[in-house]
Amino acid sequence: MSGSPIGSTPRAWARRWAFLALLVVAALVSFLLSVASDRPVLVVSIGDSVTYDADPGLRAALEATGSVVVDTRSIGGVGLLRAGIDDYLADALSDDPAVVVVMLGGWDLGEIVADPAAYAVRLDEVADRLTADGAHVVWLAMPPTPPGEGIEEARQTANGLFGELADRRSDVDYVATGPLLGDEAGAFTRFRTGVMGLDVQVRKVRDGRDDGHLCPGGAALLGRAVLDLMVDRFDVSEPSGEWWAGEWTTDARYDDPPGACAAMATSSG
Repeated sequence: MSGSPIGSTPRAWARRWAFLALLVVAALVSFLLSVASDRPVLVVSIGDSVTYDADPGLRAALEATGSVVVDTRSIGGVGLLRAGIDDYLADALSDDPAVVVVMLGGWDLGEIVADPAAYAVRLDEVADRLTADGAHVVWLAMPPTPPGEGIEEARQTANGLFGELADRRSDVDYVATGPLLGDEAGAFTRFRTGVMGLDVQVRKVRDGRDDGHLCPGGAALLGRAVLDLMVDRFDVSEPSGEWWAGEWTTDARYDDPPGACAAMATSSG
């Protein structure tokens, strides 16, 4: 009997190679999914000098989960209407973060009060840019400010616009900071209950007067708030260890000016 042995015809070999190819593709897809699932969630923070003080606490809280990496990009003088902001945003987004944490507004207050509608348009422009490649935005409100600064009304106007941005977009979450850093009424306070339920200094003192910048206790509270949102939305695990009391709390920024975060609760007035 002539012809190819059973199972060795060209058609049979083609089926075998097709089957092997499917096995290879399935194995590759499985590998890639495994690698993707093990890849840390990249979070980038952007903002002004208050956010710069918050950054170490944010990083400590999120990276203690073991599944998040935080790239802190906050610097002094950042505002959405300030010169160089577009290059700043492009640089912050260069590594394609999954989450962008934003806290700013102080440098834009004059323009916000003068034309809230125009600033709302600018917020949508910035949100479009931050989320263009699929990132989710966590927008932290401007924290309560010392009464002596006289900008509370402007701050509330700004926060109202930030909250409205989140209301009209599914890719932006808004986190109010008055309940996190303020007193029972959400107003400025130098001391309040911290992450572990003990009274801590949350805001700096400068030349003997209350200052709007943050101490480690305040940074930890903001870090915990962002962490809670990440656990809920991105299913990251709870952190391990006492991240709120780590070496980050001795960063030099918390001693600028010297003694800024060394006030005693009995002297708060």
